[in-house]
Amino acid sequence: MSNKTQQLLEIDRQRVFHASTHLKQYAAGELPGRIISSGSGIRITDSEGIELIDGFAGLYCVNIGYGRTEMADAIYE
Repeated sequence: MSNKTQQLLEIDRQRVFHASTHLKQYAAGELPGRIISSGSGIRITDSEGIELIDGFAGLYCVNIGYGRTEMADAIYE
């Protein structure tokens, strides 16, 4: 894991609320962290290059997927 990823994980543990996470255990470093570096469609990629399907995206805020420029253009127009 890179130095930058380690720094981001530490900031994340101290300052970010993650729904469905036991926050006390996460803050203490007892649960693993993950830094997401990119998203496209329904997939996200973490800082280690692991690609995942973002199953929670539609539940919270990204129900049309990531990088949908055609949707952004339609909203803009």
